[in-house]
Parts: sequence; C-alpha cells; structure tokens
Amino acid sequence: MPLENTVQQLVNEIELFIQYAVPEDEIAAAVALVDRYKNNPFIMRLFREYYFCLPEAREEAVIRIARLIDEQGVHLFVVSTGNFSYLYAVSAEHVLLLGEYRQEIDPQLLSFFGFQSQEEFLEICPLREDLGEYAATKGKEKELCPVCAVPEGENHLLGCTVEICPWCAGQLSHCNCRFERLDTDEIEDEAQLETFVDMLDEKGRIPYRKSHAPAYPGTSGGLDDNQAT
Repeated sequence: MPLENTVQQLVNEIELFIQYAVPEDEIAAAVALVDRYKNNPFIMRLFREYYFCLPEAREEAVIRIARLIDEQGVHLFVVSTGNFSYLYAVSAEHVLLLGEYRQEIDPQLLSFFGFQSQEEFLEICPLREDLGEYAATKGKEKELCPVCAVPEGENHLLGCTVEICPWCAGQLSHCNCRFERLDTDEIEDEAQLETFVDMLDEKGRIPYRKSHAPAYPGTSGGLDDNQAT
C-alpha cells in the first residue's frame, strides 16, 4: 500500500476518535494539530492513543506537544490540553501513558533514561507554562525514521528494522551478514556486538532516507534491495 494512503488512513482514524472525544468547539483545532504532525509517525501514534483512551476520561483536545528526552528509540512526550498535561513514553511499538506531567514515574524508567532519583528527573521538566512546542516534521523539517526516529541523513539506532545492510543491501536486523562477518552462528555477548559495530562503521553505515521506509508507521518489513544506494 502506498505510504500516502496509509498515512491518510491513520489521520482519518484519529479524526474519527476526535469527533467523539472532545467538545464540538474544540474539534477544528484538534484536527488542525493532527494535520500539522501527520508526517511524524511517533506523534501520530501518540494522538491515536490519546484520543482513543482519554486520560481520566477528560474530554479535552490536545493543544501542544513537547518532547522532554529520548533514549534508544524511546521518547518522552508531554501532551497538553487546556487544563492538564500528561507524560507519555513512545517507542516504535508502544505508547504508554505515565500519568500527569511532573509526577513521579516508574523507577525502572528513571534508570533507563539515566536518572538517579525522581528529583533529578524533575529538574529537566519545565513548568507546564514554560514547555516548548515540538516542531512538526513538515516543510523544511527533516523526515524521521518511522521506527527509531532519527532524522533523515543520520545513522539509525542499532537494531532498527529499517536500517540497510552495507554488505548485502538487505534488512540489517534480519540478514546473516553479522554472523558471517563474525564467523559465528550466534552473537552471545556484548564484545561480539561491539566488534560488529566496529565492522559496520568501517564498512560505512547507510544513513536513513525517507525512501527506505515504504510502510508507515513502524510496519516496514525492511526495504527494497534497489533502495540501498
């Protein structure tokens, strides 16, 4: 299915949820915000989750999206309505509501993002009124990989299913090149992985291009071999 058709289907689904989720006088602004972000697969997944399952059943439209931090393909976004702000964790496969913004979050998530305490995490959380707006990926903004969210022209996060193998031009996460290069049947430890990363860098990793992701969002089975160059 063409990328444009799949994007439009997701937009239509979100807009349908909006019709039932927010007051009539907020519908137009909510739809306009979805249109602004329609080229950003992470935000589109976030919109779908928010409008499908309104936090605390509060019928309010999203008026602003802010991004706090990202780590290994997991992003923390703040979703603000007229009266509340919520913290979401978003990856290529999952969208998880963590609760209201500037409240305590799970200790395991704190550790994942490199924080030692709730207090340390709150230091990077501006007050609601001071939150900046996350730039929509449109116009002059770079396209993002629909799986690991790196901008076009940058290397993927290791393990991203969209990354192209520089040796066989196939899907790096599924081809056998890593085993062949390491002369092994299985990668069993961190040292082997680090060796393979060094080999990748020496060979020259293939940066993300929009044409590498024929499906949207996060559903690419890989890439076409003729797209690797």
